[in-house]
Amino acid sequence: MSGLELRFLKSCPGGAGLPDDGLPEVAFTGRSNVGKSSLINALAGGGAVARTSSTPGCTRFINIYSTNRGYYIADLPGYGYARAPVSDRARWLVWMQDYLEGRRPLRGTVMLVDCRHPGLESDRAMAAILRGCGKPYVVALTKSDKLGPARLAGSRKEAGELGPVISVSSLKGTGIRELLNWLVQVTAD
Repeated sequence: MSGLELRFLKSCPGGAGLPDDGLPEVAFTGRSNVGKSSLINALAGGGAVARTSSTPGCTRFINIYSTNRGYYIADLPGYGYARAPVSDRARWLVWMQDYLEGRRPLRGTVMLVDCRHPGLESDRAMAAILRGCGKPYVVALTKSDKLGPARLAGSRKEAGELGPVISVSSLKGTGIRELLNWLVQVTAD
């Protein structure tokens, strides 16, 4: 399976302006600076579709990407630390929760977790929200190239408490095919 063809459509403040054509959507969520944009670019075969930054909190709206497979990817703002006012971060959390709990076209969520920090309370809280939504989700254990096999196995085990895990590396392409297969399954009618 080749990478997705992705095209940035728009940035939406909360629910305002989200697509209304009924096509399925998959949300990408995770802590600030966990690698959401890098993973989206890796899914697109390495193209620079999503803007990356080393500064936490650059995704400040819900960014919508169209795919060549008849669904959308919704890149949600990061949670946890961000270089943004507390009021902005609180607003982003409301947007995310409203989107995850109430968005009808949402078919599933990819929750990104840094393999070096798999047990953070904010990730546990997000996993609880996702379980409560009742829709499929998968934990994409990012930056898996940064750990040796033994430490990665321990990280996978700890992240497994959050949900089903796919270890990914945007840099080396690890797990990308498996994640693409998951996206196909979750968006199939």
